[in-house]
Amino acid sequence: MADERKGVVAAGFGLVWRRQGVLWWVFVVNLVFAAIGTLPAMTVLRDALGHNLLGQKLTHGFDIPTFFELVRLPNVNLFRSMAMSYAAAFLFFVFMLFVTGGILETYRLDRRLTTGEFFAASGGFFWRFVRLLLLSIIPFVIVGMIYQGLDKGADHIGDRAIADQVGIFLGWGAMLVFLLLALWIRLWFDLAQVRAVVQNERGMWRNVWKSWRITWSAGLYWKYFFIALLGWIAALVCLFVWAHLGPTAALQTFLLLQLIILAQLGSRLWQQATAMTWYQQHPELLPAPEVIVVEPVLAETTPAPEAPPPPDPGPELPPADA
Repeated sequence: MADERKGVVAAGFGLVWRRQGVLWWVFVVNLVFAAIGTLPAMTVLRDALGHNLLGQKLTHGFDIPTFFELVRLPNVNLFRSMAMSYAAAFLFFVFMLFVTGGILETYRLDRRLTTGEFFAASGGFFWRFVRLLLLSIIPFVIVGMIYQGLDKGADHIGDRAIADQVGIFLGWGAMLVFLLLALWIRLWFDLAQVRAVVQNERGMWRNVWKSWRITWSAGLYWKYFFIALLGWIAALVCLFVWAHLGPTAALQTFLLLQLIILAQLGSRLWQQATAMTWYQQHPELLPAPEVIVVEPVLAETTPAPEAPPPPDPGPELPPADA
């Protein structure tokens, strides 16, 4: 068991790999929502640009003044098209919240669920996860207030420092603190979701409190950080490659952006699979099985018949004279 606990990150990755159909399915749904969200803006730009000179400036080299000139045109209002993008992003967020129960149930059983089983688990845990989401707003607001305080302090110190870079570095430090705290909250509520699935927990206040105590002693934080770091490194590598592509490399740009999305989704599912694997590897956290005490049943015995009384010897005779 000790060796298995040391390799919980690898075990989580193996679980995601074995059930990679979940990842690809979520990725395709994300692609569909992205297409729906960008369709209005694409239609507006195609009708406004066509094959004119303005379109060629943006196609063969992204010219910033030309772009702002395009945005100011009355018939090109990209901000109106952003409403569809926000709606698509919100729908995908609700979709992910809904299917999280099915995903965790798949990871718990480590087998492919039927469509009915998957959506039954998704619907069964959906409202519990909605309550967990609402409860998570409280610590996220607290963390946001901490970040605002640190950021204002960084600006205050930077305005009075001799070196101009002091404020910048302190601002980066405030952002780093915010990200680390936000990752801790994510781990906390991921464990709450895992407990809700594994133990069929219904009381979310009690679940959040127990998950809080488990999070402090789980030792999963830096494992979560490692997985998130790998996801962001993959994204940065893709962005670096994209920055060195030509302006006409539309297909390569599309593929690189999809790789970034795939890396982020994969790292997120990897974290959830790691939390599920860790929790199942610690049986002391699971409820003890109910012990049923069976009272011994004594077989009914027939009482032995009483022995008959000895025969009456009759009256005692006086002894005869010698």
